[in-house]
Amino acid sequence: MKYDYISRILNQVDSLPPLPSTVSKVLAVTADPESSQDDLVNAILPDQAMCVTILKFANSAFFGIPRDVATMSKAVNVLGFNEVHNIVLGKAVFNSFKKIGRKNKKAITAFWYHSFSCGLAAKILAKDMKYSQSEFFIAGLIHDIGKLILLTVVPEDYPPILELAATDQIQSRQEELDSFGIDHCQVGFKILNRWLFPKRLLTSVASHHHPEECKEHTLHGIIIEISDALSHLLVVKEERGAESLLSQLSAVLPERGDLWQQHKLDIDEEQLQQWMKSLEESLEKDGGILQILTS
Repeated sequence: MKYDYISRILNQVDSLPPLPSTVSKVLAVTADPESSQDDLVNAILPDQAMCVTILKFANSAFFGIPRDVATMSKAVNVLGFNEVHNIVLGKAVFNSFKKIGRKNKKAITAFWYHSFSCGLAAKILAKDMKYSQSEFFIAGLIHDIGKLILLTVVPEDYPPILELAATDQIQSRQEELDSFGIDHCQVGFKILNRWLFPKRLLTSVASHHHPEECKEHTLHGIIIEISDALSHLLVVKEERGAESLLSQLSAVLPERGDLWQQHKLDIDEEQLQQWMKSLEESLEKDGGILQILTS
């Protein structure tokens, strides 16, 4: 029975349309150290919908100070290659799954809200650790993308597991493996690998529940795992009571202390409270970014 599920799930992944040519062109341009700003602009200009998305980001304060940006050339100049590259990838993923939102609308809405929250948390952590904010935002945004395929293939059986993930991620992932023979991390990896996404993003998606198994880019998996947990803890804020955030995080992510120390992450209660406060503020302030991506 599990093999039947696996076959159906992998067939669904294989049936996903390729990403638009704009994405392939942007990936090629940003991977070439000889590429110029004009090369990147010319790769994006034929895709008017993508141009609008990038202009909206450039005129927001999401990746810095908002500017009066009216042209793609100025947008690329203001945002930079990396940010434009990551915005294009994030928008492309949203566009690829638009039709799924027509069914299980409540579950899909909750899914994207959590994904957005995780992306914001990852952006906050990345800023503190002096990593690319846009890269980690997109990594958090797409970390659970495999769940959308599972919801498509098993629409009757998967919603209860999806709901369980809000309170017990370890058990919900085990339920995926027990029920379908594959989990959302593995499915997400297969989707992004098919689309030739960068290795760091592949690692973030594939290992965000078991970063200790990473052979490279381990810190990416760790940061997304922590961001994912903080996003879930924020939802149950009223139920947490007076228990420290560090205790709660340790309960959700047991036996991670040594791994964090290996990667020089000194996580204490003060740090966690600061991240959580920033996440709450960002969810209130930056909600329009989710609308930009879903429009």
